[in-house]
Amino acid sequence: MNIKEYIKDKQFYIVLRLSFLVFVVYILGLLQVEDITIKFIITLWVVLNAIEIIHDYNRKSRYYNETKNILNDLDRKYLLPVVINRPEFIEGQLLYDVISVTDKGMHEEVNKYIFIQEEYKEYIDMWVHEIKTPIASSKLIIENNKNEHTLSILEEIEKIENYIEQVLYYSKSNELEKDYIVKEISLRQCVNNTIRRNKKAIRDKDISIDIQDFNKNVYCDNKWVEFILNQIIINSVKYIGNKSINKKLYRANGKIKIYIEEHSNSTELFIEDNGIGIDEKDLRKVFEKGFTGLNGRKLKKSTGMGLYISKKLADKMSLGISIDSKINEYTVVKITFPENNMMKIINN
Repeated sequence: MNIKEYIKDKQFYIVLRLSFLVFVVYILGLLQVEDITIKFIITLWVVLNAIEIIHDYNRKSRYYNETKNILNDLDRKYLLPVVINRPEFIEGQLLYDVISVTDKGMHEEVNKYIFIQEEYKEYIDMWVHEIKTPIASSKLIIENNKNEHTLSILEEIEKIENYIEQVLYYSKSNELEKDYIVKEISLRQCVNNTIRRNKKAIRDKDISIDIQDFNKNVYCDNKWVEFILNQIIINSVKYIGNKSINKKLYRANGKIKIYIEEHSNSTELFIEDNGIGIDEKDLRKVFEKGFTGLNGRKLKKSTGMGLYISKKLADKMSLGISIDSKINEYTVVKITFPENNMMKIINN
């Protein structure tokens, strides 16, 4: 608040006081009071009112400007009522009390929803872990009774398993720090684990895997990295050699190539396939929640959540993830792992 704003706000009272002074001077003139007395009264009135206005302006402007500065510095603006002091002037006190009451009510309401969300998340976590038991039992039964029909059932069970994993990781994605352990991990090992996990789908589609001979360690959480890699590999397998999407773009010799590029401040992991590719207009939307694109709509088996969760997790871990593609030629997913020199020092 500046002096111009203050005077504009108080102009009615200032005009009223000046009018009263003029009226008093007029009456004193009618009563033939001496000029020196009238001048003294005017001077005294001006001085007293100026002192009152300056004092009122100083305390209010100091408080409001200080509050504004605190607000600008706060990352969480809703904490303002907690960090500011109660003002000395009555209007400010009334406003402060109202804001404090509403802020308290808001916090109570937010805490209620946090509690509900936590309960729901705990239930989801429990449900995910409980459902793993019948899934594991079903896979074991199929393993002991292999035939054409049971293997088809196994394929569907593995899809269910992936969707359940998406649910689990999505529920944890907002609280990554609670289940995130940064350590030195082998990128090659993460890739091998992911390929091994999808070996049946890869074999069924007769897809060849070409993994560059690399032995690179990065600092990350292998569990979260493998989840991201798994979503990418699942997509590659899904869209390689799929006649149901586009017979013209169908190719039988499916191939997934995995390699890295090392830079001074980062390591880039590439997962490249020679599948049907992604339309250029869909590329900028592939990480959006629920986006399936033209290919997903034709296949009618996509939820649009795998890449969305992967991007969300990558952002939380400060990893870069991007996709480049050309119709009927290739799709390349790049994951960038920044070099963490501080972690190297701690590890050593």
